[in-house]
Amino acid sequence: MNIIFVLAQVFAFLGWLCLIYSYYKDDIQKLLRIQIIAAIFDTLSYLLLGADAGLLICGFELIKGILYYKTDKDNLIFLISLPIYGLIAWYSCGDEGWIALLPVIGSIIDSFVLTKNKNIATIGSIVSSILWIIYDIFILAYSAAFTDSVLVISNLFVLFLGYSRILHIDKLHVIRCRYISRHIFTNIASLDHEIYGAEKYLWSIEEQRDIFKANPDSLLLIRDKKKTIGYIHYVAITEEKCLKYKRAHIYNDKLLPSDVTQLRKRRKNYLLIESITIKRSYESKKMADLIRHRLSIYIKNRQKQGYKIHGILSIGVSDFEKDFLQDCDFIRLKTYADKEELYELDEIGIAKLIHAK
Repeated sequence: MNIIFVLAQVFAFLGWLCLIYSYYKDDIQKLLRIQIIAAIFDTLSYLLLGADAGLLICGFELIKGILYYKTDKDNLIFLISLPIYGLIAWYSCGDEGWIALLPVIGSIIDSFVLTKNKNIATIGSIVSSILWIIYDIFILAYSAAFTDSVLVISNLFVLFLGYSRILHIDKLHVIRCRYISRHIFTNIASLDHEIYGAEKYLWSIEEQRDIFKANPDSLLLIRDKKKTIGYIHYVAITEEKCLKYKRAHIYNDKLLPSDVTQLRKRRKNYLLIESITIKRSYESKKMADLIRHRLSIYIKNRQKQGYKIHGILSIGVSDFEKDFLQDCDFIRLKTYADKEELYELDEIGIAKLIHAK
């Protein structure tokens, strides 16, 4: 058997293994790096098979995928990609004939549905994978055809069950904000208006920006693919501010930059979960489990780094927030006049949270 043919199948299979492994990563940057490696293996596989369309599309998808993750310009990237797909189809059809159109059409469909709702995106991914399977069979990329078939089955699970046990694929993920653009601030304000409504619960962009500058490690975005559907805002606060919250009889969630501090080693640290805001259509046990898991990972990592978390405060305003805090064994300290509730998780509760299975 031709060694080049065998290597092509091996590279395709290695790319698939990398893709599966990437879905187990909570950190979006790590996921991206592993998927880049997967794309490189796929590109090498099509290169060895002499498949022009597969080679050019994989190389282009590698660049486009990085742009999708690094920017918020999804529609612009898609529009710019269309003439490039046209050039790939024109060039590839010269050698491969009409079959070269299949992966081109599949990739365009995949790109188009990227920012659509969950079901449309999943259906588009299934159609795209089927077109790639037909192409792979024609060019003798049998390993790639097999792995694409598994992706079809996986996406069928996502479509009908909302989750794939085959590849551990879930459309929901949590990312940490290293930089907050005005676009992100606008998304947060929109979510706040939808969930809370009342003016006293809403922060201005300037207030949010000041707190973020005081503690950049303070905001997690919850996304369904590229769509922001919620956020978690938490900050390290001074011991004095922690005591003021516990003594106060009037609800007030406004923070000043002077209330915010950085985690320090060899001293007690206090956290305030200022907001857990989720679009109402996404409120579920599954979402609560995702947030609990992400919160426990954050605290566990900080404890390992030597930052002792002595206590965590949180103010529950929405029913989802209150239910979540109670399920995580936060102790309700008081209820304010308008039914807002102040909760605390002490050291025993923190230890239980981070060691929970």
